[in-house]
Amino acid sequence: MAKINLLLLFTFLMNSCNSQVNSDLNCSGDISVHNTGQNEELNGIIYFSFDNGNNWVNSGKGLPENISIGIGGVAVSNQNLGVATKEKGIYIYNFKTSQWENVPTEKQIIESNIGALALFDNIIFIGTQFRGVFSSKDSGKTWTNFNTGLTNMTIRRFCEFNHKLYLCTNDGFYALNNDKSEWQLLFGQNSLQVNGATLFGGKFYLATNKGIYTQQNDNTWLNSAPQFSMHNISSDKDQIYSMTYNELLLSSKDGKSWQSQQNGLPRSLYTFNVLNHNNILFAGHWDGIYRKGPNSPVWKLSGKGLPANFAVTNLKTFKNILVISTSERKLKDGVSTEK
Repeated sequence: MAKINLLLLFTFLMNSCNSQVNSDLNCSGDISVHNTGQNEELNGIIYFSFDNGNNWVNSGKGLPENISIGIGGVAVSNQNLGVATKEKGIYIYNFKTSQWENVPTEKQIIESNIGALALFDNIIFIGTQFRGVFSSKDSGKTWTNFNTGLTNMTIRRFCEFNHKLYLCTNDGFYALNNDKSEWQLLFGQNSLQVNGATLFGGKFYLATNKGIYTQQNDNTWLNSAPQFSMHNISSDKDQIYSMTYNELLLSSKDGKSWQSQQNGLPRSLYTFNVLNHNNILFAGHWDGIYRKGPNSPVWKLSGKGLPANFAVTNLKTFKNILVISTSERKLKDGVSTEK
């Protein structure tokens, strides 16, 4: 029964895969105000931490009750923090009022199953499961289908590296060409599901359903871990963190070999995200957020203020604030978090 429930939640999450936001909304006020008067009940879908994950504050004021957020559905820019909800579209957080404000989102976009979100160059980009990418340059007043160059319409994730926007789809990894207003394929194969990407040592590493593909000096690609099906990948200045569907892996310094980094995390359940924030590692997992200092060998749960079994499907930073969201209100019954 546990495996069945896990599969059901996994299927829901993998169908929730698209995202973006806009920075032309003038909602970015003074973020030194720590959400005074915010609802503290432990039934939220999105939480902030202002103290490196020691405490978490329910920060969902302004969001409708019955919503869900896909993987990749939280986005940041220099000015704004946004979230993509499947049922009601895009919201931008107003730090002056400590609440989320809705961005008009066309019905056809919502019906396409919103997943990933990006806020880039004052443009909102939304990725959907069925109709590719939509964009808006006027804070949601008008929307345009933005699929030129794409050969697959299922969008997994947006990534931004060195002020350039990239796209992960069900058949490859694309870069946005601003001059031509189109997507250009950097690497792809038929049925190659790219679930995440990171830039490390000047090379791209892709987390795919067929392993970890690494960009070579001649711009060819090498599969360095064909034995793994990868859910996500990230890096800091020293390491790469690769997330399989049952184990978190840490790379060697050259990114060519991998070792388990699972100590302290729930057994046989995958990690959604890994992020280095103020020299502390954070891992978003099925039953909450874990943290690990630079000299600690063990992950420890850091969930003060969070509901029990809060599956952290999205993890971002915005101006020194940690932001996490879930897709479900609690862990599905029967799913084990045994360590």
